[in-house]
Amino acid sequence: MSALRHLVHPGPVTPDRRESLADGESRALRVTLPPGASLHDGIVAALDAIGARSAAFTLLGGRFAALKYCIAAPNPQGPQVARYSTPIPAGLCVVLGGGGAAGLTPDGAPIIHCHAVLADDAGQAFGGHLLPQESFADTDDPPVLLARAYRRIAIAQRPDPETAMTIFHPAEVPHA
Repeated sequence: MSALRHLVHPGPVTPDRRESLADGESRALRVTLPPGASLHDGIVAALDAIGARSAAFTLLGGRFAALKYCIAAPNPQGPQVARYSTPIPAGLCVVLGGGGAAGLTPDGAPIIHCHAVLADDAGQAFGGHLLPQESFADTDDPPVLLARAYRRIAIAQRPDPETAMTIFHPAEVPHA
């Protein structure tokens, strides 16, 4: 087992890392990804159908026909202390669990961030950060997720001075 290491981010420490907003119009949603759809397209379509822009979700089960994922890796070039590895392809796999967020990029485009634990056809567990546009639902047993969908709140990606990365923050959505 490798030794733990203490990561120190390059920017000033953010004094309060927890942020929250309430959405009185949020709703629970159960989504079965359409067979063959990407994780990204399936979640975005489900949110669009109910007029929501963001969500927090939990992957419950089902299978992906194929996907790509990354794991965290040291970033010796910096300034960030970590980066994603080169994408790792996987074939048919079972969802053991996972979670993520559907949000908005700085230019307002939908983005999905998801970490999952999966098992291959031999039962070997693996996991990491799924590449949502390259992770495709199985046709016989597509992934199922539970979500809390938000209409008045956006989960918005924005630059973070402490980590030198873009990360999600809650943001109010102006009334239409």
